[in-house]
Amino acid sequence: MSLSRRPFATRIAAVLGLAAVCALFAGARADAATAVLAKDGSLYEVFTTTYGQVISGANPFDAATSVVALRTTLPGQEPTVGIVGGTFNDLRKFGESLEYDDSTKTVFVVYTSLQVQGFFADIHVSMLRDGSWSVGRFLPNPGQYFSVNPRLLVTRQAYKDFDADGEVVTKTRSILSLVWWEESALSQARYAALFIEDGALKLDDVVARDLNEIAGAAGPTDSRDLPTSSYMYPAVQRDPVGDGGVLVSFANLATRKQQVLRLGFPDDYTKPPAATGTPTAGRTSNSRTTPIGRGGFEFPIPTGIDMPFTLSIGTIISPAGVPTYWWVRDGGLSYVGGDAASLKRAPLTIPLRPDFQLDSALSAVRTMAEKQ
Repeated sequence: MSLSRRPFATRIAAVLGLAAVCALFAGARADAATAVLAKDGSLYEVFTTTYGQVISGANPFDAATSVVALRTTLPGQEPTVGIVGGTFNDLRKFGESLEYDDSTKTVFVVYTSLQVQGFFADIHVSMLRDGSWSVGRFLPNPGQYFSVNPRLLVTRQAYKDFDADGEVVTKTRSILSLVWWEESALSQARYAALFIEDGALKLDDVVARDLNEIAGAAGPTDSRDLPTSSYMYPAVQRDPVGDGGVLVSFANLATRKQQVLRLGFPDDYTKPPAATGTPTAGRTSNSRTTPIGRGGFEFPIPTGIDMPFTLSIGTIISPAGVPTYWWVRDGGLSYVGGDAASLKRAPLTIPLRPDFQLDSALSAVRTMAEKQ
């Protein structure tokens, strides 16, 4: 029986292990995308902590409550720290990440929350705009589920549409792309996109989709004999050849391949889809927000990456679609290329020193990876 077809509780126990779950509760996991710099010089940082570390004078129960916090440092000012909207509750939080949209001055925070008694893990998103928080979550597949390792990215796209007078105009919109891993009836990466058009957040149009299906490989998934760290870390990156598009890297367990897929969205809503021929069909909400998968690349799943679940695995995708995986452990940055030849070799490690720290090492690996 494949791991994906075992009872959910048994599969999750095999995936995580008791020690890893305890580490999650302790907030021990470190993620890469926890800081972003805006064009105006504002620095935003997100991290998990307790309510009492942010709000002084709280009662003991509230003070011990797990929250996600946002530290904001405006140019020339002292940092301020606040609670991310929707995170003051008794759920355990981890896997936090953030992005910033300069066009609408919106901070996006994404994180995983764990319900201990039911052993469900949800992906949540909180958005800070004009001083107010909006919160939401992405619907999992039916049944029991465990969603982890979210990553998000904002891109900009130019598109054609009709104005109020029926004239064709060119507009720009922001697209927030989010990927994560979900253990449910199937084990697979998922994708959702949130749109900001005409200054408005399109929250009603958010649909979570299975990346296996977008890639045209729906069906049973099989994770037997694979270390969890080799497949549970999907990645998203800007597509250098697509207007507003992204590159996503994920383990497709339906084909037992690592897949890199280009995702984009329609950019002309003045024309009807060829399949219908009706003048209004091209402007429906569904057609605006349905991703188009194209130019897929397949690689071996990096089975040699066998790390604790508390360790984050990052991915750099070259313009040609080749992934390079990296992680930090034991005082060094380790990496391995995603092509078949590189995966046959042992990972290489760059020792970190006081005069050559993580940002310098990662920059060197990124420069190398982007040449692949």
